[in-house]
Amino acid sequence: MIQRIQSIFMAAASLSALMLLIFPIAWYYGSSNTIAFYVFGFVEHLPDAPALKSWMFFLPLIVLTVVLIVLPLVAVFNYKRLQQQYRLMRVNMFVSILLVAALLLYYTTNAATLTSTEPSYATGVFIPLIILVFSFLAMRGIKKDVKLLRSVDRLR
Repeated sequence: MIQRIQSIFMAAASLSALMLLIFPIAWYYGSSNTIAFYVFGFVEHLPDAPALKSWMFFLPLIVLTVVLIVLPLVAVFNYKRLQQQYRLMRVNMFVSILLVAALLLYYTTNAATLTSTEPSYATGVFIPLIILVFSFLAMRGIKKDVKLLRSVDRLR
């Protein structure tokens, strides 16, 4: 059923991933400019500023974010197949960990060398961790449902 508690956690994970498109990951404060680092690119707060990197540089982040948005929604509507729902949420956790690693190990260090300033991390860097927590809670709820169904099958 869609009204189970893990469905709420899966929807919350999907909404959290959607928030990645809104909140910046980090800010770079230079002597002459300020750059915001979003999942979809750098936003320089100067008029007529040239693009620092093309959108192709951010394509893996965009793809990972879209996967983090879509996977929990697909899992919510697979409510009759609990094992597949569990696997989808496990993949969601893996993608979230992959996004954290990509953000912290590659993209922020690359941006720091590009702007020659240190990043000031913003709200967006914590969102993949929130997605991890919601995915874990959803997996725990799915596991409880599987256990309940097995105990009911045993009683028949």
